[in-house]
Amino acid sequence: MVSRLRSLRVQVTIALAVAAALCAYLASKSSSDELHGAYRDSAQTLLEDSTNRFENGVSPADLRRPEAIQRDLERLSAVHPELASVAVYRPGSSTPVASVGESARGSTELGLVTTALSSREQASAESRDGDRHDELLATPLAADGQLEAALVAGYDMRPFDAELADRNRRVAIVLGILLLSFTIFTALVLGRGIFRPLDRLRLATRAVGGGDLATRLGWRRRDELGMLSRDFDTMASDLEENNRRLEELAHRDPLTGLANHRHFQELLGKELELAGREGHSVAVALIDIDDFKRLNESRGHPFGDEVLSAAAAGLRTAMRDLGVLARVGGDEFGIILLDSEEGRAFALAEGARVAVEAAGPVPGSLRASAGVAVFPNDARTPGALLQLAAGSLEWAKSSGGGRTRAYDPEQVFVVTDEQREQFARLLAEEDAVHPVFQPIVSLASGEPVGYEALARFTGKPGLPPSWWFSQAHRFGLGAPLEADTVRLALAAPGRPDGCYISVNLSPSGLASPEVRDQLPDDLSGIVIEITEEERVRDLEALQRDLDSLRARGARIAVDDAGEGYAGLQRVMSVRADLIKLDRALVADVHNDAAKIALIGSLVHFARSTGSSICAEGIETLDELRVLIHLGVASGQGWALARPGEPWPRVNTEAARLCRELRKEQSKLVPLGSKWSA
Repeated sequence: MVSRLRSLRVQVTIALAVAAALCAYLASKSSSDELHGAYRDSAQTLLEDSTNRFENGVSPADLRRPEAIQRDLERLSAVHPELASVAVYRPGSSTPVASVGESARGSTELGLVTTALSSREQASAESRDGDRHDELLATPLAADGQLEAALVAGYDMRPFDAELADRNRRVAIVLGILLLSFTIFTALVLGRGIFRPLDRLRLATRAVGGGDLATRLGWRRRDELGMLSRDFDTMASDLEENNRRLEELAHRDPLTGLANHRHFQELLGKELELAGREGHSVAVALIDIDDFKRLNESRGHPFGDEVLSAAAAGLRTAMRDLGVLARVGGDEFGIILLDSEEGRAFALAEGARVAVEAAGPVPGSLRASAGVAVFPNDARTPGALLQLAAGSLEWAKSSGGGRTRAYDPEQVFVVTDEQREQFARLLAEEDAVHPVFQPIVSLASGEPVGYEALARFTGKPGLPPSWWFSQAHRFGLGAPLEADTVRLALAAPGRPDGCYISVNLSPSGLASPEVRDQLPDDLSGIVIEITEEERVRDLEALQRDLDSLRARGARIAVDDAGEGYAGLQRVMSVRADLIKLDRALVADVHNDAAKIALIGSLVHFARSTGSSICAEGIETLDELRVLIHLGVASGQGWALARPGEPWPRVNTEAARLCRELRKEQSKLVPLGSKWSA
């Protein structure tokens, strides 16, 4: 409603209607006042005639006799029946000595009598009292030069009032109809002649402002609006031409004539949106000229520009209508390959790369590298797809250049927001991670002395836990994931008495507040295994963290000793309470004298430092026999017990073998000798 009132059309119409209504009101009021005055003049004339008649017909003697006055008044009323009332007042009296009709007898009548008697002249007035409306005329009466009385005649104005009111109603109706007709006519005329063209001009202006520069009015009027229309059309034409030139400059690379980086990203976004709706794939290839900076510096920038122009021409020839070409960097070209699976995209990218190399001034003088990423398999957003293609390009260049590489997550270490969000959604799923427990068995008794908590994931079947933790650390989610696994492991109820629980933590996870919040104050019965997949960058900080955990009752284990970064130096630096041998040392140990010697040395080292050895990945009884004879304190693996829900039992045959072989201490194989099954 407020917006309608702000409309110029409505404001002008209302203003004209108000002006017309005001004029009509003033005219009606003036006419009504004139009619009212005419009615009063007519009444005054009648009153004067009747008064003159009374004065002429009454004798001086009658003025002194009330009954004579009453008789004369009645004759006067009979002659002038239109008189509402006549009365005669004596000087100084407030009541008439004689009267006919319904006299007003109000303050107006008495005041009028007083005025007439005092001025000895006629006095007239209009009296309104309740529903009465009278026109009064007071005339002084004298006999023999002496003032005897005052005659008051009244004329009833109510019939005139009714007639005037009826006339005013009729006038109001007629004026209302005329006013409505005038308003409608004015609105139509103004709307057709002014406001409708203004509305069209407003819509055209809005269309131009919204980017539709082809909008034209095309009016052929010869008035001011026609001139405004022609000026508008000229302005729109100029804007359209200027915008075309600006778009050309904004979307095209001036050197090569290819789409520039900005336009390339816009086109890629549109193509991915279309591909997502229609369910087909789109690939992005990035091609970079190897050592172009050296070529530019040695031969000069003009020569470099010629090479870039020739490379762009070669790409146009090679790709034809197979993809959208763009120059996205100084010496980098981008290609959008529509409806291309990985194999086809790789072949097209390789063909484009070869075409760039062929653009060199001398055959073999130019080398180029290319990287490819495919929607939706590798990424689903334009930014992420370009990041992965750029990572693949860097992989190709670091591999020696002059080749094409397709995105491989194992080789391209690029982290995109899309990948991180997708991985976080996997971890957020219900039961995405749950713990299983593998017994750690004393090789002297065959009984479990502890359980290692292992994480299992349901999001992508077939991928090992190491992949999940590696990806989590890559995306910055390692510490929350490790904290969650610790929480689940420590929450498992019913752990057998006397058995510790071992949890795996990376050095960075150990230092994180998320993991610290999940560890209880009393760490008795808990073993912290430091995994070897992550390089320790600050050994002193790690040692401080471990000392704090030891002070609270925890024991420290070095996981996968003998593999990766967990070498002997790290074992000594950490001062581990438990050294866990990697599966690579344990596998097929009964047929490898070198492994026997190395494990024997580690057992001796552990005894000398107060540590204990635990062998991981024992899968055969032959491996178990050797480890028992070598004096390994504990072990775990499928030969002893498989991981399972809390709390798995030890294999009966393996437990019996442990007890039997420990009794045959005299049969221990000397270190370095050959073991035969």
